[in-house]
Amino acid sequence: MKLFIRYITITILLAVPVLRLQATTTVKDSITVTGTRFTFPLVQQWITLFRQDNPGIAIRLVAPHDAAAAHADIHITAQRITPENRRQQDVYIEVARYALLPVANSKNVYAGQPLKVKTLRSLYFEDQETAKKNTAATASVTVYNRLEKSCAPVTFASFYGATFESIKGKSVVGDDLHLLHAVQEDPQAISFNNPGFIYDLRSRKPVSNIAIIPLDLNDNGKLDAEENFYDNLDVLIQRLETAPPSAIPVEGITFIYDRQLEKNKPAAKAWIQYVVEQGQQQLHAYGFLRQDQSLARDTKK
Repeated sequence: MKLFIRYITITILLAVPVLRLQATTTVKDSITVTGTRFTFPLVQQWITLFRQDNPGIAIRLVAPHDAAAAHADIHITAQRITPENRRQQDVYIEVARYALLPVANSKNVYAGQPLKVKTLRSLYFEDQETAKKNTAATASVTVYNRLEKSCAPVTFASFYGATFESIKGKSVVGDDLHLLHAVQEDPQAISFNNPGFIYDLRSRKPVSNIAIIPLDLNDNGKLDAEENFYDNLDVLIQRLETAPPSAIPVEGITFIYDRQLEKNKPAAKAWIQYVVEQGQQQLHAYGFLRQDQSLARDTKK
């Protein structure tokens, strides 16, 4: 009898570590996230801060061309999603917004000079036959665009009534940061980019060799005081959030995932909730905008 009791005791003691291991494994969910790369610095910060309080949850951020991206749990997009492109089985959560600004190499003739929207369209989008009529304006300018059809150039073109294919100039291999570097190296270059790359996130000033091309919002041929809000990233963000000019494109950043994800992976639900709530505090630091509260919507519907 004593031998039998000892056997049971040993069996229970051996089983306890196994049960603990199984419990630990259950809590330690793994999440894979992919999508628009210019959001990655912000998204990585969301992951890092979330995992400080949830070290047992593994969140992997992978590039769109990574093999793991094909099986990602959450996809990030930064362009408008039309109703016909929405799938019934997916959830769409807008987590931030971003702006796109025309930029130039700091030695370019357009650097810091007010630009009418009509002229912007002519410089960036009009065909060569039309451009011949504006040779004086375009002689010292080369438009740079991304080779790959992606969120930022599609959004920029669409906002001004054009298409990605109609953006003229040189095509740059790589992402939006590579596009910015190309402009920094060519005094004739003009392009567009998001504030998180245009500005140094520490000094809040434009990065070296880059100048914003300010828009002449009232079309009077000069840059008035109320149009001059580009020198500092925080001043820019405040203007875009409180009194957004109608001539500057602003678009949402959206998480897309299958409706079953929150049920199958509670850790994913917890991280998404963190992003929507506490994560909003990091937006300005990385050059992004909060949602327009007057238009805020539950995209789960």
